[in-house]
Amino acid sequence: MTPPLDYRDYDRTEVGVDDTNGYYPEISIQRCIHCSRVWLHYYIESEGYPRSGRWYRGVITPLQAESVTVAGALAILAGLSWHLYGGGHYGTTGARRDLPLDPKYVLRTS
Repeated sequence: MTPPLDYRDYDRTEVGVDDTNGYYPEISIQRCIHCSRVWLHYYIESEGYPRSGRWYRGVITPLQAESVTVAGALAILAGLSWHLYGGGHYGTTGARRDLPLDPKYVLRTS
């Protein structure tokens, strides 16, 4: 739960790519191989914008993980009281934000 995070610490299950808003974020469920926490991972990158890659990750319950859809993933993350974020857009390999995720900010390209 403390950045920096390493992709090798997680078993990943792809949920899919959300193509409804033209941003094409990749959504996956990731389970920590050390503590078994379940994370919802949301990765987005705008091809035409350098350093636009960014990701968001939040702890969810196994029951929530079973029902995650590409269309509903962002709303689930926005409903959490805190989340982790990182990527080239932010210039960090990971940080914690003790606020809900704002979906309008996530979908900005700059």
